[in-house]
This record gives sequence, C-alpha cells and structure tokens, in this order.
Amino acid sequence: MGRQRDGTRWGRVILIGFVLVVINVPYALHEWSLHRVATSGERVTATVVDVTPVGDDAVVSVRLPASVDAKQPVRTAKVDGADGRVAERTGRIGARVERGHPSVFHLDGQVRSNSALVITVVADLLVALMLVLSWRLGGRLRRPRLVGVAVEDVSSGDEGSLLDKLEDGTYLINGEVADAGPSSLVLALRDRDVEIHLRDHENPIAVGERARVRAQLVG
Repeated sequence: MGRQRDGTRWGRVILIGFVLVVINVPYALHEWSLHRVATSGERVTATVVDVTPVGDDAVVSVRLPASVDAKQPVRTAKVDGADGRVAERTGRIGARVERGHPSVFHLDGQVRSNSALVITVVADLLVALMLVLSWRLGGRLRRPRLVGVAVEDVSSGDEGSLLDKLEDGTYLINGEVADAGPSSLVLALRDRDVEIHLRDHENPIAVGERARVRAQLVG
C-alpha cells in the first residue's frame, strides 16, 4: 500500500508541476519580453491615430513606422494622462519596438496592466487548492471495505490491484498486505481495502508485501 499510494502521490505532484509550468512559463516569457523591449528595444516615433481618456490615464492607438512594422496595423496601449495629452496634441509618441516582432512594443509613459498577473495568480491558487484537497481527501475517497473468507492459502502476489470474479463465484484478489493477524489480513487495492478471514488457511506473506488469495466475498 505504501508504494502504491506513494506512486499515486508522486503522479499527482508531477501532474500539478506540469500544470504550473504551463500556467507560469508563458506569463514569465511575456513579462521578460515586455521588460526587454522597454529597456533595449529599437527607439522609434509612432503616429497617433486616436487618444481616449480613461480615468487618469489614456488609451492611445498608434501606427508604428513601416521600417519596423511593414503592415502598420493600429496598435493600442494605455499610457499615463500626461503622455496621453502630449500624444493627442502632437500626433506623435515615442516607442520602443522589438526588431522583427512589432507586436512587442512599449510606448512612452505606458501603464502596465495587471490583468495577466491576476489571471496567473488566480490559476496558481486554484491549482494549490486542488493540491491541498487532493492531499487532505485522497486517503478518504476510498470505497467501502469488502469482507471475504479465504478458500485457499494466501500466496505471493503481483504488482497492481486485482478483484476478479471467477466462474465459481469466488474472487481472485491481489494487493498489498496492509495489516495481518493470526486469523485475518487486509489487502489494500487501488481504491478499497478487502478484509480476508483465513479460517483454516495459511498466510505466509508479511505486511507491506504483495499477496493474492481466492476468497468468497460475504460483505
């Protein structure tokens, strides 16, 4: 049971780690590209198409020079109010652009949006909540214990879990010995435990080892 549950736990950890990478790596790369263009991007002057005040700031629509943005689509960013007013008055605004990637640009006075950060943090918190619930409830979400009576001696088992009904109505049960006594043992399967009463049969398998037995289920 220890190895099986440890394997399941590590499987969950690996899955959650993969999900966290998928969530956070794109955000980190995006933030790095914005930082890089703001500090070392090619300096150009953009043509202002429209300025829309938004509270104390302004949304500025621009076209970048054809030398760095051949198709010259209208691109939009939020800047502080002072830079927005200057842009509206002059029809121009300074910008930095990543050469070869004009969609990555930074206008003078540009105000950073926190929406991507908020979305990433919320996603991380949801993953953390799933991890906590998995750890806290994982051991409780097991099906009710079954009870059986052995019809033969217990023998060494194989890896994995098995609860297979045979043609004569008995069950072949394979699992890890979670508990053992002079007259009974408990086999831990993937999603439930099975308590086996030995009656006159022998159990030479120690706790923690794999065992298999044919038994008649009684509850």
